[in-house]
Amino acid sequence: MICPHCLQGEILNARIIKTNELIKICDECDTIWSTSETVSDQNGRFIDDFMKQRNCSSSWREFDIIKA
Repeated sequence: MICPHCLQGEILNARIIKTNELIKICDECDTIWSTSETVSDQNGRFIDDFMKQRNCSSSWREFDIIKA
């Protein structure tokens, strides 16, 4: 799926290592959706805000990418 925010990146399934939370993240613009949200341009959060709420850094090292 192509990201509805940047129209360039691919939406990946991932897990936040520290919290074990499942998310969806754009590999281009780093927009994040929780797995309970529908991926659209009307929702999603910036990586910095999303990860700060969880006391995590915004580094991609914080994620395990889940292969389909």
